[in-house]
Amino acid sequence: FSFGELNYEHLVRHGVPPEHISFARFSVPNALAGWSVEQKLVARNEMRAKLGIQPEQKVVAFFGKFIPKKNPELLYQALEHLVAAERRNIFLLFVGAGELQQQLENLAANARRKWGVSSHFAGFVNQSQLPPYYLATDVMVLPSRRMGEAWGLVVNEALQAGCGVVISDAVGCQKEFADMPRVRVIPVEGAQPLGNALSELLSLDRNFEWSREKMQGYSSEAAAAALKAEIARYVN
Repeated sequence: FSFGELNYEHLVRHGVPPEHISFARFSVPNALAGWSVEQKLVARNEMRAKLGIQPEQKVVAFFGKFIPKKNPELLYQALEHLVAAERRNIFLLFVGAGELQQQLENLAANARRKWGVSSHFAGFVNQSQLPPYYLATDVMVLPSRRMGEAWGLVVNEALQAGCGVVISDAVGCQKEFADMPRVRVIPVEGAQPLGNALSELLSLDRNFEWSREKMQGYSSEAAAAALKAEIARYVN
């Protein structure tokens, strides 16, 4: 079984015949399945109010461990490459914890002094409590370095919530999602490309449903169906 396009290429490169490979794509349970647009909007507004986010502010978020491999500092470096009007309305949200916490807080304080950009550090959030944070987010960024980001499951979660997404080309799932209209792929360490991507994506209205059709193929149900179909092919 291949869990994605890069995995498929890897298997073929190492001699597995393509006709022997079936796809069961990397998936996460969709915690928002069954939610109406109205329910999502209520949860979004409640979380934004809880975090002190103003109606005009656009939320750019990082979800994950605060470690060098994930490169969360790039969000602050990208601020240099936004025009003042864009920067003025950005709210940076960090959901997670790790060794770079103090460094990120220092960068947050500097961004506040220099540009008036607000940041919020939510700390570690249990998986079951994450959906409202994704709904409150406009663009999720995963700017990982080349140190082993095999897939990037937070990208699946963000897309399930209808976020815009920016990922580095070191993130394994970039091969799957790069062609989606609200996904941008940037070079590793690309602060200016990240700024450009944010300018484009933050100009769009929030839409919870834009990615729904594509993400059905990355659901737990789709993965289970692929496994079942392949097993049945041999059993029968």
